[in-house]
Amino acid sequence: MLTLGRLEVGIVRWDGEQVYALRNVCPHAGGPVCEGRLGPRLTTKRGEPMQLEVDDSQPTVTCAWHGWEFDVRDGRAIAPGNGLQVRSYPACVRDGVVLVDLGATAGR
Repeated sequence: MLTLGRLEVGIVRWDGEQVYALRNVCPHAGGPVCEGRLGPRLTTKRGEPMQLEVDDSQPTVTCAWHGWEFDVRDGRAIAPGNGLQVRSYPACVRDGVVLVDLGATAGR
């Protein structure tokens, strides 16, 4: 977690290369979303509803307050149809330094 100006931002390095930045505020109840669990997305295996598959290509963070999950890449909620989104920012590593553009919003 970093404080950038007046914002708390969580920085995530995924799969050794990709870097993402999320504002540390859950849109559901204002909790510190970046203090939650970080991991790959778990999905139901097709045709077998009682079995789960791990999707390592989709990093998610789970809000510590209520367990809501968000896609780290763009901040969108995993639950379909709720429309909530954690603010995300474009981030990259240049010369060993993480750069975050607080004036923009990241997307897929």
